[in-house]
Amino acid sequence: MTAASIREARRRLEALQTQVQQQREAALRAAGETGDGSLHDVEWPVAMVPRHRARLRRLAARRKRAFLGRVRALVAAVRRSTADEDERTVDAPAELDETATRVVIATCSACRGSCCGNGGNHAFLRTRTLREFMAAHPALDDNAVVAAYAAWLPENTLQPGCVYQGGQGCTLPRAMRSAICNAYLCGGLRRALLVANHDTRGVFVAHREGERVSGGRLRVLPVLSHG
Repeated sequence: MTAASIREARRRLEALQTQVQQQREAALRAAGETGDGSLHDVEWPVAMVPRHRARLRRLAARRKRAFLGRVRALVAAVRRSTADEDERTVDAPAELDETATRVVIATCSACRGSCCGNGGNHAFLRTRTLREFMAAHPALDDNAVVAAYAAWLPENTLQPGCVYQGGQGCTLPRAMRSAICNAYLCGGLRRALLVANHDTRGVFVAHREGERVSGGRLRVLPVLSHG
């Protein structure tokens, strides 16, 4: 990128951030006017994220076949290779603390998984993903491994989107997901996590759409179930 293009990108980002801050302050004022003035007493991190506008549709049989065919091919690749031959992937992420986990849930649920939508019919699975799952479940034969991944496919999924992208988020357990699915944090989410702390009650989430920011609102952090 040229110096001029970098300056222009920064100008646009600053303009978007100004819009977000204005929306955040307006939301806090509105909350105070409705009687919840306590919202001003704590920090509300700001997350500027996309908005995945895909619709929930029945998972097509052709998509299911394509995905399970890929899983079967990855299982076969694991059987005939060693871990040293696996393609490079990101390392397993550090464990998020409870506040960070709640910020992630509040933000990603508002975005509806724009980044997850790139999973398409492959769900970002790699040989390393299947190798780790198969090592954890050595009693499973190839057909049982494929069946284990098939069992978590939702009846309805976001389209376009990942085959595991259901109406309430990812239906695949974290232990079966690819490393990138468990590790990836978009820029807007990372910035929100930088200022979140144990006093954080919620996050202000706004949607970036080209040169505009829309849909900004305060989202109270969810209560996690430890059961």
